[in-house]
Amino acid sequence: MTLLLDMRRVEVSYNGRPAVQNVSLQMEPGEILGIVGESGSGKSTVIKAAMGLLGNGGAVTKGDIYYKGKNVLCASAEEMRKMRGADMGMIFQNTEAALCPIRTIEDQLYEGVIQHEKASREKVRRRALDLFEKMRLTDGERILKSYPFELSGGMNQRVGILMAMILRPALLFADEPTSALDVTVQAQVVKEMMKMREIYGTAIAIVTHNIGVVERMADSIAVMHRGRVVEYGKKEDVIRRPKEDYTKKLIGATLRLNRG
Repeated sequence: MTLLLDMRRVEVSYNGRPAVQNVSLQMEPGEILGIVGESGSGKSTVIKAAMGLLGNGGAVTKGDIYYKGKNVLCASAEEMRKMRGADMGMIFQNTEAALCPIRTIEDQLYEGVIQHEKASREKVRRRALDLFEKMRLTDGERILKSYPFELSGGMNQRVGILMAMILRPALLFADEPTSALDVTVQAQVVKEMMKMREIYGTAIAIVTHNIGVVERMADSIAVMHRGRVVEYGKKEDVIRRPKEDYTKKLIGATLRLNRG
């Protein structure tokens, strides 16, 4: 089976200074990978490198990143634009901040979809309402007509899931998607991401400082510390038989999510 994502000895630098070094991670179709570590450990940098979203001053300075066998570091800007959304989706830490405050959710969804496919506004609307229903949200009509500031933080994160999944990408990156939410809403958002994997077979790479989130979700866990992967393996091995003191410290500080 061809790996969905294959990162090989990746180094990422900002303005010539390495921030992430010698990172190798692999994901199979449908796998959920949890990338955990404290703030500044480099975990968000890893997924931004795969998406080509490092920003000014950031660059992959060593290694290779393959998506479905294609080295994304060799892709043109146009090829990467087409891959983002259609092949690889992203949920941000604060979806509301990433949205336009003066356009409705429906307008922003439609604008995102037509960048990748020809679709009528009504077709996008029906697809969005169907996704809301799958997420067990019954007020989809109201949400679509709303502006981001009219929605709660938890509802905006659900909108983020919807926007990331409406094109049904094979790989979803989630960058601290629950960190700004209270524990009850965290659990709901985690359940909704898991539902996307169940329905569409979506692989998910979730970045978080909370091992409790990946304990609930992940098949595999990579633990990052000071820009390096210090422990990597199947969830059961990392959680139950951690080898590194840093991993043991993270597990000891974990807030478990309600499994209801």
